[in-house]
Amino acid sequence: MLALLPGCGLIFAEPPVAQAPDTSPAHLELPAQAVPGTSGPELPSGMGTLRQEDLAIRIMRGGLEIFLIPLAESVTRTAAPDTWARLSALARTHRAWFQDRTGADTPYELFLAVLYADTQPALFEPEEIALVSNGLRHRLVGVRPLTPGWDQGRAIPGEPQMAVYAFPPEIALDREDLEAEYLEVRSRDWSRLFPRIQAEQARIRGQLPPQSNPYF
Repeated sequence: MLALLPGCGLIFAEPPVAQAPDTSPAHLELPAQAVPGTSGPELPSGMGTLRQEDLAIRIMRGGLEIFLIPLAESVTRTAAPDTWARLSALARTHRAWFQDRTGADTPYELFLAVLYADTQPALFEPEEIALVSNGLRHRLVGVRPLTPGWDQGRAIPGEPQMAVYAFPPEIALDREDLEAEYLEVRSRDWSRLFPRIQAEQARIRGQLPPQSNPYF
């Protein structure tokens, strides 16, 4: 599967599977507004090198392929600058939308969800995606579709469906035991992704001069 965001040129593949030929749809349009390059509470921006697939939790069920990408800055700031800017803009826009809808300043954990059908149309149940964190199962608290076909509950080959999911703030992204679940299928992909994200966080912090590095 190819990139979810325009301009990234990324391929979703689970090592050590060889790269598949490009059979995916053309680049999709997502918010691409500029994001100020200020330092957040976790990491400075613009210093990451990871690709989008390095952040994506993958779930496979039959002919349906699901990717969940955390939109927390502690994760997205490890991505290459263009990818971080797009994911950060997406998170900012939709965090405000969820807050307006609930009427509360709740720090939901947001994820970009992308669904692909393999070779045949596939039905999907978007409300059945859940996360298991610290041994507790958390259902989503809100969803905002990004593609018109999402509400139809049907994925067509060549037409990926996308939405932003909001989960409770109890989701712990700083642990390897985070798991993603769709119906009876559970993915432990995060245990593979998290060490690489941690290493990138450490690399970025190590690049900061001592006088501006809060970790020294």
